[in-house]
Amino acid sequence: MKTKLTFLTAALMIAGFFFFSSCNSPEPTFGTLTITVYNPASGMLIPGEQVYLASSLNNLKQGIYLRTAWTDNLGLVYFGELPPGFYYYDTEHWEDYGATMVYAGWDFYVHLYVNTPVAGKK
Repeated sequence: MKTKLTFLTAALMIAGFFFFSSCNSPEPTFGTLTITVYNPASGMLIPGEQVYLASSLNNLKQGIYLRTAWTDNLGLVYFGELPPGFYYYDTEHWEDYGATMVYAGWDFYVHLYVNTPVAGKK
C-alpha cells in the first residue's frame, strides 16, 4: 500500500510539472505610446491634430514617418505595438516635437507641449 501511494504521488507530481510548465506567458515584444498634445499658452488640449511618429529626428524632419494618427477629443493619440526603440514625434500645425524611448511590455504616456505654430498654418 505504501509503495502504491509513493508511486501515485510521484506520478502526480511529474504530471503536474508538465501541466503547469505550459502556463508560462511569452515575453512581450512590443510596447505602446500614448501622446497628449497640450497648448500651455491657452491651457487647452489639442483635439483633431495629426501626430507624426518617426524612428529618428532626421526622418521626422524629412517627413519619413513610421505612423501617423489624429488626436481624439481629449488631445490623446495612441500608437500600439511598437518595437522597442527611440521614437520622435511631431504635429502637423506646430513646430514643437518630442522624443521618448519605448520598451517591450510597457505602456508609455508622454505630453507634447506645443506653443510654436507653423508659419502660415495657425
